[in-house]
Amino acid sequence: MKVSMSSADIKACVTELQELVDSRVEKVYHHIPDEIRFKLRGAGRKDLVVEAGRRIHLTKFPREAPRLPSSFAMLLRKYLEGFRLESVEQHDFDRVVILTFKGWKGGEEKRYRVVAELFSKGNVILCRDDFEIVMPLKHGIFKSGDKYEFPEPKLTPFDLSTEKLRELFESERKRDVVRVLAMNGLGGLYAEEVCLRAGIEKNKKASELSDEEVERIVRAIEEVFDSIVKGDFKPHVVLKDGKYVDVLPVELQYYAEYEKKYFNTFNEALDEYYTELVVKECESGEKEEKVNALSKRLEKQLEKLREFESEFERLRKTGDYIYENWSRVEAIHSAFIKARREKSWQEIERIVKSSKLSEVVKSVHPEKNSVTVTMDGIELELPLDRTLPQIAEMYYERAKKIKSKIDGLLKAIDKTREEMKKAEELEARKMARSIRVVRKREWYERFRWTITSDGYLVIGGRNARMNEEIVSRYMESKDLFFHTQTPGAPVVILKRGQEAPETSIEEAAQFAASYSTLWKEGKYSGEVYYVKPEQVKKSAKHGEYLARGSFYIEGKRNYLNVELNCAVGVELEKLRLLAGPVNAVKKHCDYFVEVEIGDLPQSEVAVLVAKKLVEMSGNNHVVRGIATPDEVARLLPPGTSRIKE
Repeated sequence: MKVSMSSADIKACVTELQELVDSRVEKVYHHIPDEIRFKLRGAGRKDLVVEAGRRIHLTKFPREAPRLPSSFAMLLRKYLEGFRLESVEQHDFDRVVILTFKGWKGGEEKRYRVVAELFSKGNVILCRDDFEIVMPLKHGIFKSGDKYEFPEPKLTPFDLSTEKLRELFESERKRDVVRVLAMNGLGGLYAEEVCLRAGIEKNKKASELSDEEVERIVRAIEEVFDSIVKGDFKPHVVLKDGKYVDVLPVELQYYAEYEKKYFNTFNEALDEYYTELVVKECESGEKEEKVNALSKRLEKQLEKLREFESEFERLRKTGDYIYENWSRVEAIHSAFIKARREKSWQEIERIVKSSKLSEVVKSVHPEKNSVTVTMDGIELELPLDRTLPQIAEMYYERAKKIKSKIDGLLKAIDKTREEMKKAEELEARKMARSIRVVRKREWYERFRWTITSDGYLVIGGRNARMNEEIVSRYMESKDLFFHTQTPGAPVVILKRGQEAPETSIEEAAQFAASYSTLWKEGKYSGEVYYVKPEQVKKSAKHGEYLARGSFYIEGKRNYLNVELNCAVGVELEKLRLLAGPVNAVKKHCDYFVEVEIGDLPQSEVAVLVAKKLVEMSGNNHVVRGIATPDEVARLLPPGTSRIKE
C-alpha cells in the first residue's frame, strides 16, 4: 500500500487545488504528530489536509478538532486566520508544495508562505514572503530566522529529451533500463510503466538500447506525463483482493489486471485512499493497546478457569468414586494399613515394585503416611491415618475450595468482559469522532424524518415546540397529518401525502407509531390516524384547553392499525444515515440494521448498530464516518431496543 504521494500525484493534486485560490483561512488545526488541516471558506467550506512526508489533498472526512491546540497550530492561526490563499504551487516537479497566503495585519498587507515537504519524514514550515522561516513543525534542520533552502534540483520527466536520455544511458551503461529511469526523474512505478508502454524489457542493460528503442522510451514518457500536465485525469484507487494498493490520477498499464474504483476528482480519490490508511493505522495503534491488554487478561482468566473446572470435576469424581467402589477401595486401603503395622515403608515399597501391586499402586508417601493408587483411570491418594469416609470428605472439601475459586474467577471474568465492552465502546466512539463526514444537511434533518420507499418525505417533531413548528410552518395543503391515539406522540407530516400511494401512507403511519410512546411501552402494534391539513386546528373548542404542541382535529379521521418496526441504514450516495420503517430504509440504503423493542438503553444499542453497519461495509471508513454512535442514537425510537436477529 502506497504511503506517500509521488511528484506526479502532487502535480495532479495541485492542478485541482487551484479552485481554492482566494478562499479565506477560517481555522487551522494540528492533528498530532504531522497533520495540519486548513479550514477554508470560499464557495462553501473546504478542508485542506497537509501531512508532512506523506500527502496534501482536500478531505470530506476531517478528523475531530483537538481539544487543546498545539503551539504550532496557535502560531499558524495567529499569522494566517482571515488571510486569503493567493496561490498553490508545486516546486520544480518535486515533492514540495508552497501555499501562499495574503492579507492585512497591523494596517499593512502581509504575505506568508507555508512550505509542505512531502518527501521522507517531511516538514511543514511557516515562512515570510522571502522564505525566512518563522517556525517549522519539526525542529532540527530548520531554525527560526533562517532562510528556507529548497532541495537540490533534480531531473524531471520533462527534462528527458532524446539527447538527454542517450547521455544517461551512456553514463549508466551497466545498469538496467528501469533503474536508470527510476533514478532520473521517473520513480519506480512510472519507470516500470514507461518500459511497458515502450515495449522494452525493463531489465535490459542501458548499453544494449538501440536509437529506435530510446525514441520509443521518449514517446512513452511524453504519453504518460502529458496527460498529467494537461489535466486529462482519470482518478482512481487501485485494489487487489479488495484491499487498497495505490491511488493515481491517470490509468497505468502496470495495473491493467487490478480492480479499480473511479472518482470525479483526484482529490476525492486521494481522500478516500488516505482516510482508509489513517483509519487502519488508528485501528492497529491506539485501539489495540487498551482492548488487547484486556483481551490478554481475559485469555489468561479463561485458561485458569478451564484448569479450575477440570480440577473441580476430578476431585468431585474422586469423592464419588470412593462411595461407588467402596469394597474395592476399602480392600486396598485396609491391606496397606495392615501392612504398615507389620512392615517398614522400605519393605512396603520393595513389595509393591516386585509384585502385581505396581499396576495399581502409583507411589507411596512415607512422609505423609499415604499411598496413591490408580483405579479405572481415577487417581486416589489414601492416607492410612484416615477412614474411607474421611478420605471421600477430604476430596469433597478440596472440590469446595476450588468451587469457591471458580466463583471468584467468574466474577473477575465478568468484570474484565465489562471493561472490554466499555473499552470497545469508547474506542468505537473515539474512532467515529476521529473521522467525520462533512456535508450540507437538509432543512428537515433537525426533525425526526425519513423517506418512504416511494420517495416521499416524512417529518416528525422531537418535542412540543417542534410539533408546533411543523404544523405552523411546514405543513402545506397537499400534505397529510398523522398522529397516534396515545399521548406523547410526535406530530408527523407526509409531504405531498394526498398524492402519495398507499405504501407511503402506511409507512408514514408506521413512522408515527414507532417514534411514539408505544415503542417505549413495549407495544408491537398501534392505531394511527391521519387527516388533511385543514382539519388540524391550533386552538381548542370554547371552554377547552390544549397543551403546547397539541392540536384539535375536526371532522372524520382515517385510522390504520400498523406494526411498529424500525431500521437504521447508511445511504452512501448522500453520505448520511436514514432511519424509519424497514421497507423504506431497505429501499434507499446500502447497508441497514433492523432494531426491535428490547431491553437495552439507546446508548448501548447505538454503539452496537454503528459497529454492525461498519462491519457490514467491510470496515469502510466512509461508513465509519457516517454511522457514528452519536448519530445513530439520534435516529433510534424512544425507550429501550435491541438489534433484530
